[in-house]
Amino acid sequence: MSIIQVQHLSFTYPGSFVPVFTDLSFHMDSSWRLGLVGRNGRGKTTLLRLLAGELKGAGQIVTPLRFDRFPFEWPESGSALTCLRLAIAPFDRWE
Repeated sequence: MSIIQVQHLSFTYPGSFVPVFTDLSFHMDSSWRLGLVGRNGRGKTTLLRLLAGELKGAGQIVTPLRFDRFPFEWPESGSALTCLRLAIAPFDRWE
C-alpha cells in the first residue's frame, strides 16, 4: 500500500490557450479502487498520462508506483482475443 500525491499540478497542451488542469492537488491510497467519470475532453486520459509519466506538467506527482493503463500496445496481426490475453496475462513472454 502506497500513497499517490499530486501537488499543484497544472497542464496545458502545447498550442492551447485553455489549461486542462490548474493547481490540482490530491492524494490517494494505492489500495483504493477508483474510477474517473466525466464528459469527453475533460482531462481523464490526460491525468492518467501525467501519472504514467507520458506527459510532463508543472507541479509534482510523488509516488513509488509504476502505472499501466489501457490501451496496451499489441501486434496488429493478432486477433482481439490474442491481444487481450497478451495484455492481461502475457504467458508467452514469460516462458
